[in-house]
Formats: sequence, C-alpha cells, structure tokens
Amino acid sequence: MNENRNPAGNDTDVLIIGGGMVGLTLALLLAREPGLRITLVEAIRFPALVPDEPLPYRPSFDARNTALSRRTVATYREMGLWNAMQAHATPILQIHISERGHFGMARLEAEEENVESFGQVIENAWLGLVLLRAVRACPAVTVIDGAELVGIDTQRERMTAHLRRGDEPLTLSAPLLVGADGAQSAARRLLGVAAETTPYDQVALVTTVATHLPHNNVAFERFTEHGPIALLPLPDERRSVVWTLPQGEEQALIDCSDDEFMRRLQAAFGKRAGRFVKAAKRFAYPLALTVAKAQALPRAVILGNAAHTLHPVAGQGFNLCLRDCLALAERLQQAHRAGRDLGDLGMLRDYEDARIGDQLNVIRFSDGIVRGFSNAMPGLTLARNVGLVTFDLLPVAKQAVARYAMGLNQ
Repeated sequence: MNENRNPAGNDTDVLIIGGGMVGLTLALLLAREPGLRITLVEAIRFPALVPDEPLPYRPSFDARNTALSRRTVATYREMGLWNAMQAHATPILQIHISERGHFGMARLEAEEENVESFGQVIENAWLGLVLLRAVRACPAVTVIDGAELVGIDTQRERMTAHLRRGDEPLTLSAPLLVGADGAQSAARRLLGVAAETTPYDQVALVTTVATHLPHNNVAFERFTEHGPIALLPLPDERRSVVWTLPQGEEQALIDCSDDEFMRRLQAAFGKRAGRFVKAAKRFAYPLALTVAKAQALPRAVILGNAAHTLHPVAGQGFNLCLRDCLALAERLQQAHRAGRDLGDLGMLRDYEDARIGDQLNVIRFSDGIVRGFSNAMPGLTLARNVGLVTFDLLPVAKQAVARYAMGLNQ
C-alpha cells in the first residue's frame, strides 16, 4: 500500500478494483489527466520490485506471454513506457498460418504491409514489472494491495467498496468504480452482473522452448485436430508455446521429462520451426469464453477479463481490453475537464455502446476460429485449406486481416 497517498477514505475520483495488466494500464492512462485522483485495489500483495528481474508469477502476471498489437505498442510508447518494455519484447515480422497434415498455408509479411512489425511479444511477468513500477512512481495513483473486495454499496453520488486487508476492514468510495478483477470478478458478482461462460473443454499448456533454427521473428499459428498451437518469438532466440489441448491431457505433459515433452510437441507441431532442443517448465490454464451481460451500470464499469475473456487463439484478448481502456479513459478525462459527474450512467452507456461492436466482432472471430478448426468433417477440412490458400493469394484480404490484427481497423 502506498501509505503516503490517500491510504483509505473518500478522497479519490476513480476506484479501480484489480491490479492486473488492465487495471494498471487504465490507472496510468487516467493519471495523465491533471487533477484526476485514482485508487487501485488489488487482492494479492504486490511483490518487491527487484531490478532486472521479472515479477514472480502470480495471477495476471504469470507464465503466459502477450502478443501486443501495433496499436497497443503505440499506446505504451505514447505513455512513455515502451522503452522499458522493448528490452524484454520481440517484434513479429511474419505470421505463418497452417493446418497440420494438410496443404493449406498462408503468410503475412510486415514488409509487404509497409510496417516495421505486426506487434511485439512480451512475457507477462516483464510487462507487469514495467506497469507496476510506473504506477508506484505515479503521484496521482494510490495503490492498496492485499485487500479483498467483500461488498459494494451504490449511493446517489458515490460508490462505496468494502474491503478486508488481513484483519483490517477498509471502506473506500468514489464517484466511479471500475471492476477489472479478472474472469472470476468479485466486483462483477457484487454488482449483480451475470456472465455467460462457455467452456471450451480445453486447456492452454504454456511454456518456452528453443529450436535448432533461429526464430527469425516468425509467429506460427498451427492448427491441429485437437486445437491450435501458437509459437511466438521471444528474446534470446527462445519461443513461447501456447498449446491448446483437450482438458485432462495436460498433466502428463507437465509431469513428463523435457525430452518426452519435446518429442510429443514435435509430433503435434511438425518441423516447420525446426527441431525442439530445449524446454522450460510447463503450466496449464483452462479455457472458456466468458462475456458479462452488462458493462455499464450506475457509477460502475466492468472492464478487462471481467467483461470478456477470450480463447487465446489469434492473441486478440488483451489488445481488445486495451482499446476498451483507451475509450473509457478518453470519456472520463473529458468529463473531468468539464466538471461533469464521472459516474454518470449516460456517459458510461455511451462508452459501452461505442465499444460493443468491436468486442462482439473479436469474440465471434476468435470463437469461430476455434470451433471452425476443431471440426474434422472432411468437407470442412477441405474448405479450410482451400480458404487458406486463396487468402494467401489475395493481397487485399491479407492487408485487411493484417490491419485488423494490428489493431488499426476494427
């Protein structure tokens, strides 16, 4: 907890519940507005920041990696954070899409799209270090960590959050509360917002590997009969692996030897990236599509994974959340300058209306890819591969998809 800044009470304008990538990013975006006071609450205690070391794995900042779109990178550059992130990030210069055992294949080249990269891949633990360091250095943001949200009361002019930090009860209130505390959001539940969750009956097995060939900044999306395998470039010639598996198959791959794991990964992925020669510790995360029934309420907004949690295929989840953050921050900054109520329901519904189209498009896109490529019907398999070949031959289509992936078109 930042004891020197508004430790508890009512002296804040925006109360953010959740200190993950979305909550920290929103706090820093809002802090650019002079005079706007932000309090950020996180249920888990933040660790000490050790120079030149990533954050220890914890929820939000764990073993996974994030593919930051071109627009997301530009946003962090505008915020003055990108130089610190770039030291731990790797640009994507080519995207290679194929289906294991079939002829369909497509490539997207950054050079052909006249951009220096499609985006950058960074480990969540390093991203968390940069964001948390920036928030702790920001005088406009008060951080209260290790505080569990246990209740919410909505008043006419303020929203009050009841917290418990160890044995100590805390009460905070603000004109606006933002629930950005993840897919299992306590804020969403306490606000009475239902969410529709559709399990994929899949898990994402995550690790890093090395191959005998350099990665050459190529990102692979390789579809298999059980789900996609993403192979993304990382610093020091490492590659991030996100291997989608049927639920129940992950533990054997976590427990087996590195040699056995690489043998089975090679069999599933093929040889397009070279021979796997080194593997790190494996982690697994269940996959589901979760969509909140509402995002704008009187004096409250549901944001980030609390609003929509996507399958990791195509890597659009966090980039979608960042676009939400930008749209919300812009409206709150304008309202603050004009002296308007930050919790005004009309303004918050305008935010939701402005964002829902982009959100639904990304949700349908990622969900459609998962379901379309998980179907082994012979006719559909042929159609998919003809589609990939046709797509690879159509520069206009490739440009449209590339701009969509970069966050430049919605």
